[in-house]
Amino acid sequence: MSVLTKVFVVLTSVVAIVLSCLTVATAARWSNLRENLESYQQLYQAEFVKRTNTEAVMATSLAMKDDELRKARGLVAKRDDDVRQLGDQLAAARADLARRTNEAVAADAGRKKLEAILEVQTTELSSTQKQNQVLVSQNIDLQTRNQRLATRNLELTGQLTIAVDENRNLQEKLYAAEQMSKELQRSLALGPRTAVGVEAPTGIVPVSQQVAGPISGEITQVDGGYVGINVGETSGVVPGMEFMIYRGQTYVGDVKVETVRPKEAGGKLTLVRAGQNVQPGDRVVCGLEGR
Repeated sequence: MSVLTKVFVVLTSVVAIVLSCLTVATAARWSNLRENLESYQQLYQAEFVKRTNTEAVMATSLAMKDDELRKARGLVAKRDDDVRQLGDQLAAARADLARRTNEAVAADAGRKKLEAILEVQTTELSSTQKQNQVLVSQNIDLQTRNQRLATRNLELTGQLTIAVDENRNLQEKLYAAEQMSKELQRSLALGPRTAVGVEAPTGIVPVSQQVAGPISGEITQVDGGYVGINVGETSGVVPGMEFMIYRGQTYVGDVKVETVRPKEAGGKLTLVRAGQNVQPGDRVVCGLEGR
């Protein structure tokens, strides 16, 4: 083989090797470029999606801002209306203040006039009060006198009532005693036998034993409408006798004997006037002793 052929073969081999290397390098480069391209496409798509989302978010935010702007414009319009209303109210308040000021001035003038009238009336009232005090003092004095006279009248009326009741009871007792005396005189005139059959006058209960003089004692016990006295059969007391009750010199009532014992008796109480009462120690008398 010639040298030229060998050179040619070598050159051909070298060229083939270079071309192979170039082909491999080109293929690797194209592979890298394609991968880079795919990566760029993915990044582009991600960025596109992100931008799309951002635009959507911005559109939403813009819509919300528009709503807020519309609301703010509505609020501004409402505030403007409120300001106008407040202006109208302020004008009305100023007018009312002016009117009230005028009324206050007029009222102050009226007050001064009323104070002058009140001062005059106060002076007259003071004079009237002094006169009234004098009249009240005179009225109190007259009322005091009237009360004293009324009290005295009541006392005299009570005393008169008691005196009338005592006089009535004494007249009844005196009449009964006179009748008894006449019967006794008649019995004595007719003799002892006739005297035994003498009938006692009305209201007088005959006794089995004649007792000289009246019978007197004291109340020992009070039980409602029933009283006990410290005289009995040994003193000539019999059922049916009536004793007059005295407290001091005041006639209080009567007691009619119902039960009798040797040294004591008891009977039903009758008062002269309602509201009176009897108590142990009050004096009882049956007969002509009187007070």
